[in-house]
Amino acid sequence: MPLDPITYDALPYVFNAMPYAQPDRLATLATLFGIKPPPVPTCRVLELGCGDGSNLIATAHSLPKAECLGIDMSAQNIAQGQMTINTLGLSNVTLKQMDILEIDDNLGQFDYIIAHGIYSWVLPTVQDKILSVCKRHLVSNGVAYVSYNTKPGWNVRNTLRDMMHYHIATVKDPEMQARQLKILLKSFTDAAAILKDAYGQLLQAELKTFSEMPANFALQQFLVEENRPVYFYEFIERAHAQGLYYLADAHLHTMIASNFFPEAEEIFQPFSTDLLQQEQSLDFLRNRAFRHTLLCHEGTSLNRTLTSGLLKEMAISSSLRLIPGTVANQPEQRFQNNRGYVATDRAFAQAALYYLGEQWPRAVPFTEMLEQAQRASGQDATNAENVDDTAEILLRCYLGGLIEVYRYPPSLMISVSERPQASRLAQWQATRSQQVTNLRCESLNIANVLCLQLLPHLDGTRDRTALLELVKTWIKQEIIVINVQQENREIKLVAGEMEELLPSILEEALHLIARSSLLMA
Repeated sequence: MPLDPITYDALPYVFNAMPYAQPDRLATLATLFGIKPPPVPTCRVLELGCGDGSNLIATAHSLPKAECLGIDMSAQNIAQGQMTINTLGLSNVTLKQMDILEIDDNLGQFDYIIAHGIYSWVLPTVQDKILSVCKRHLVSNGVAYVSYNTKPGWNVRNTLRDMMHYHIATVKDPEMQARQLKILLKSFTDAAAILKDAYGQLLQAELKTFSEMPANFALQQFLVEENRPVYFYEFIERAHAQGLYYLADAHLHTMIASNFFPEAEEIFQPFSTDLLQQEQSLDFLRNRAFRHTLLCHEGTSLNRTLTSGLLKEMAISSSLRLIPGTVANQPEQRFQNNRGYVATDRAFAQAALYYLGEQWPRAVPFTEMLEQAQRASGQDATNAENVDDTAEILLRCYLGGLIEVYRYPPSLMISVSERPQASRLAQWQATRSQQVTNLRCESLNIANVLCLQLLPHLDGTRDRTALLELVKTWIKQEIIVINVQQENREIKLVAGEMEELLPSILEEALHLIARSSLLMA
């Protein structure tokens, strides 16, 4: 059996949408490596261990013509997910309570199969069944995603698991276990901070990571009976035994040795002809604890040479911005985000990067980017050198994890229309908590009170006047309080100031919602 049903239902796992496990991510990587994957808009998706369907429901919501099936052993999770489906009126997603071992050939064929956060937590027989399902139920050009805990990163974490099992062996109530777990983690974190040797530093870092986790997630990590981390090569051997082949990591930049440190490519040159050996060697050095592996059928023809020309059929999403203080028209300009930076002295490429940053988080078709770069730079968008140089820079950014590439980009608005409409999923979620899913299938915490209050009312029927009246009503009823920053302190607005400033405050909130990928195109 998979996870113990009592523990699993008593303290359910915290489920979220996963942008890295969406059909488009799988299709994009398959395309880059030479596969012609099934069209994403009309694809069939299977998720094993779907939980309450949070990820699959986000997929179904974003792909109305797709057909989605989720399987989970927890009746509680399935019931919760079904309530969401019924509320949203989704007809293209089905959730079933089922043991994975009960799956047979009647399930049918799927274009994309997802198994996130389950493989490491089940018995070997179930692990084999997961891979067997991926083999038997995946179409010939389909892609399967399987995530799992890995060694060597989990070697220290297993020591922590043993420690927790030892200290909570006599506690039977799951909620009490979770509370005890948090206390223990805090105590051992404080103790590890006193240790000055390398082991103490490693232990402190791991304990700090887990002490910051939600109680339910930490309980799953430490106390569920089955937890079987594997080395990457061991997982691949088991996949090969089922007739599956390694396609890529869902986070492509982790496959590039030079991203680890600049000299890595040269150091790992002896392994350059053996991708699997290089990947495992990098795991040893990085102490990697988790992987998101994409699989295809054995015998699938792959092209491991990534060329910039591949990006010309894609859409690009980039948060890279011109570094503040950069002087315009200087030969070299730098663009950065929180992942790093890229520098170029090519005026056409600079214009392209600038436009992409202005359009963030929208994914821009390559051809549109060229047209806008021509308009801004005055240089010819049909000039092969301009096109190739820009594509080469973008490929370098993509391989470095600085930008995102889409074969089938999400449809969203970055500007605010006269009657803005948020995604139905986010509208509903905002009535329940601060946690909402955007149109990029990312899970966001909406800390801005006005944005959270507005979301359920952005249904495409209200213009600015109607929205302003709503905000005024909320203020009068003290549902929200509008403050402004003045000289590093918050000032509560009086009635006259409120009337004058509310339109701009509303507009700012709407633009924040748009830039969070929550408004539908």
